[in-house]
Amino acid sequence: MNQERLVQTFLTLGIIDSVSGNELHVARDIQSRLHSLGIQSSMDDAGTSFGGNAGNILARMEGTIDVPPVLLCAHMDTVQSTKGLKHIRENGIIKSDGTTILGGDDRSGVAIILEIVQTLGEQQIPHGPIEMLFTVCEEAGMHGAKNIKRSDVEAPYCFVFDCQASPGAYIVEAPGAVAFDVAVHGQSSHAAVSPEKGIHAIQIASRAIAHLKLGRWANTGMLNIGTIHGGTSINVIPDRVDITGETRNADEHELKSQMEYIRTTFETAASEIGGKVKIDFKEKYHGYSFSENDPIIRIARKSIEAAGLIPTPMKYPGGSDANVLNRKGIPTLNLGVGFKNAHSFQECIDVRHLVIAADIGLKIVEQCSMRKLS
Repeated sequence: MNQERLVQTFLTLGIIDSVSGNELHVARDIQSRLHSLGIQSSMDDAGTSFGGNAGNILARMEGTIDVPPVLLCAHMDTVQSTKGLKHIRENGIIKSDGTTILGGDDRSGVAIILEIVQTLGEQQIPHGPIEMLFTVCEEAGMHGAKNIKRSDVEAPYCFVFDCQASPGAYIVEAPGAVAFDVAVHGQSSHAAVSPEKGIHAIQIASRAIAHLKLGRWANTGMLNIGTIHGGTSINVIPDRVDITGETRNADEHELKSQMEYIRTTFETAASEIGGKVKIDFKEKYHGYSFSENDPIIRIARKSIEAAGLIPTPMKYPGGSDANVLNRKGIPTLNLGVGFKNAHSFQECIDVRHLVIAADIGLKIVEQCSMRKLS
């Protein structure tokens, strides 16, 4: 690996402002870099589905040996703006000056993929075809990945560079997520003159929420109430409360059970007080899990060991493009890159971790180049 080139690519990409839905400038930069390496790329129409100004970039580097392709993936958007980003490098750590995020999530992944393909060409390392996917709008709901079809890529396996765990870690379980909206209906009445005529919507909502098991469910699941809005005046019994929340679980059956649990809890509370509820669930993304015997895990473990590290499986409660791509029928593993404090102004990355993560990616290509399709 050319460490300084990798770092410089990361720094240059970081100062290109491209929050979710506004990735066009960084997309053009990536395509220009690929073109200079003789790699053709194309942009799909994913942005039109959510009002963005760019789509996913799909690219392919032809192989030098006849083995199945491998797909490498990272996302182009950042959760907040990096406009005005000023990098600080101290003791091998890269961070911002504290006035913006660093954008390590996921410019580190993009830089790693670009360095891998450049190194393969420069060092004439034998390899199969390398497919690349740079997605848009991952941070706002994986909207770019949701536009991908299984037929868009040939690779039997995909590796995503988008986890803030240290290199050597990989996510074997991540939950699916469902958002929900609850409309609690009561009956308004004057709270002082005729309270007995009212049905208190806030009381219904409060009773239901008090009975819910909020917080962690199983290894990576959860249940949370996010917002509550209701009432009009302190002397009026409120006739409506609107509630939003989310529940997650890696097991699809368990996730459906949690949804039914939420529905039953609210309906019971409403029935006890005399009101009604309307609950709408909206699927955000599906969960997934791997076993240590799955081929993609064996590839990752051998590659991590070849890089001199101990493979570390993780069960992670968050979502990523891996959730969506696995659901599309593309076995996808999210790998630790090492950026820390993601989504905050304290975000940072150790240069050593950036280099090691890139080396693991290179080892993955080499492992895939030694395998026939399992």
